[in-house]
Amino acid sequence: IPPVVMRRQKNHKITLMNLIIDAGNTRIKFALFDSSQMIWHDTVSDWSEEKINHILDQNPDINKVIISTAREIPKWLTLVFTHRRISFTEMSVQLPMPVTIGYKTPETLGKDRIAAVVGGRMLFPGKPVLVIDAGTAITYDLVLADGFYPGGNISPGMRMRFTALHEQTFSLPAVEPSGEVPLIGRDTPEAIRAGVINGLIYEIDNSINSLRNKYNELEVILTGGDAGFLSELVKNTIFVSDNLVLMGLNSILMFENQEISGSGAVDESSNEK
Repeated sequence: IPPVVMRRQKNHKITLMNLIIDAGNTRIKFALFDSSQMIWHDTVSDWSEEKINHILDQNPDINKVIISTAREIPKWLTLVFTHRRISFTEMSVQLPMPVTIGYKTPETLGKDRIAAVVGGRMLFPGKPVLVIDAGTAITYDLVLADGFYPGGNISPGMRMRFTALHEQTFSLPAVEPSGEVPLIGRDTPEAIRAGVINGLIYEIDNSINSLRNKYNELEVILTGGDAGFLSELVKNTIFVSDNLVLMGLNSILMFENQEISGSGAVDESSNEK
């Protein structure tokens, strides 16, 4: 439950805030931004009209909302924003972007992939950035120093690899990631854990090394549900960001508003690393 984060004081300028909603397959993440500064965030498992109304009641200075969703948006949600006269935007590749998308089929790009790349660009303006999102799938997305986003790679996520070995074979057991990860497994569960996790770390490190050979100033950001676990094992220097997608969505919303008002591009220098 968010607190009242904006307090109106006499003769003080009122700061209008953005509400950012990232609705994935298993979690819905909320965040409030005062310009480019995140001031609150929370995660729930499903839509709740009571939750939305509480956020809006407690924070009356919210005037813009952006939603990125992998699930259907409830009809009541758009009615809530309309009733309160709050500007509402659904994340789309058609929105004005602070990056140039070079993907051959942009309509097939995951919304979170675009938002994560924008978030990476905001964290490291003027540098090439590799964003690795370790979730159900693992995505590797590259944005160049000039803001050009050519695309990336998609690979099975860590838990998907464990599940596939169990469900696509007759005899291999279900194994959890937690536990010893030796170089060579001494029994079947260890062999599965070592094969999946070591193989994934080799994949991540090799991807980073290959791109750093081409872009020597490459910054690497690891995000997603398994980022914390994997960051302890990756040998390369990386930056971990739990809220990269939320930051990217806020940057897209700010950029769209500035495009509409004709004030130009986002001032990237104001974003903290």
